[in-house]
Amino acid sequence: METRLHAGFFLRRNPRAVERAQSVTYFPARKYTVNSENAGCGDLKACVVTGGSLNAFWAEKLENTGKCGVLAFGFNGLGLVSYKSELEGKTEIFHDVAGLSKATGGVVISGCDTDTYGVFRHSAVIAEKGRILGVSDAAYSLDESEFRAGGGFRVYDTGAGRIGLLVADDVYFSEAAKVLSLSDADFIVCVYNRPVSSMTEIMARSSAFSCGVPVVLVAEQFVSAAGVSGEVMYSSRRDVNEFNVKLVKDYHKISTRRRGFYFEQS
Repeated sequence: METRLHAGFFLRRNPRAVERAQSVTYFPARKYTVNSENAGCGDLKACVVTGGSLNAFWAEKLENTGKCGVLAFGFNGLGLVSYKSELEGKTEIFHDVAGLSKATGGVVISGCDTDTYGVFRHSAVIAEKGRILGVSDAAYSLDESEFRAGGGFRVYDTGAGRIGLLVADDVYFSEAAKVLSLSDADFIVCVYNRPVSSMTEIMARSSAFSCGVPVVLVAEQFVSAAGVSGEVMYSSRRDVNEFNVKLVKDYHKISTRRRGFYFEQS
């Protein structure tokens, strides 16, 4: 898990901070929008493809699609990716992702299943301007599954803003979105591996509201974008979708009082 500073480490080394941390967490009450080379007035232009492969879109539909800051695919984009085959040069799936990001001049995200020498995971790859930025694995796995949970969360710095990725069942765990929000993600893209239920969209909207970060849910033949107030900014079952994501950061003072963290006074 990539975080800038673990709170427990800070409290262990700073006992006097315990009382303050126990009672009040303070953030300046302010609003601001994120500006990027692809955004105007706090809006990010996004394109989401929920049907057809990445290569098919590149060959047949890219030239008819407007310029966007982020181009995202569901698990329809790539299918199964074998790291062994990629390293041996037998396949060039990630190379195609990087190539498409170079062609668009922006960020490309796609869901995929990865095979790490027999260990299978639900994953999402992200690239920008011809370069692979990384691969995020699902941090949670429900019940018995051949797909294992991955290693944690990551926020990616891009020209379109700081992007947090959630994969598959991560959407059902609000703490996952909270980690990305605390890591200063401007927005979250959640790539879901199954047809969505009403609860899937509810959890995405809930995370957007409670964590204060827009969430774009990408699934099979479905896309939904939720704003920081929990409202649905965009929802569709079309194959190719172009819409704006409003990037807003809203900070509030949040107080709490609870038991624990007792220290003997010397």
